[in-house]
Amino acid sequence: MIKQTIQEVNKNDYSKAQLTAWSSIDEYSWRTTVKDHSAIVMVNDWNNKIIGFADMDNNGYLDQLFVHKDFQNQTIASKLINYLEKNIQNRKFSTFASITAKPFFIACGYKVIRTNIVNLREQQLENYYMEKVNENNIP
Repeated sequence: MIKQTIQEVNKNDYSKAQLTAWSSIDEYSWRTTVKDHSAIVMVNDWNNKIIGFADMDNNGYLDQLFVHKDFQNQTIASKLINYLEKNIQNRKFSTFASITAKPFFIACGYKVIRTNIVNLREQQLENYYMEKVNENNIP
């Protein structure tokens, strides 16, 4: 689901070579990272297939957010983020958002802190480091 989502949803913002590099996920590294995070998976009721996934560490860093390519723009990403933000309860949340995801995160209250370049498997990908202040957790 993640590889397919990366390649389809982001194809207007990244080259084919960049998408190949990004979607070549090392499963061992992925599993190692996820096990130390709070994660949520959303499944489709009628066929029990995964349609969304997100994970966040205890410091409020949203590491990954993916929604199946066939389920975009159906509030799934918002539900995943809201669940994690509510359960992590940090003063601040952060993420590295793709070019494609940047407008979504802005709509969720995140602000661009800086543009970032990731070197990944001989490709350079632009993304954005973004932060959001948790208004519900300000002393």
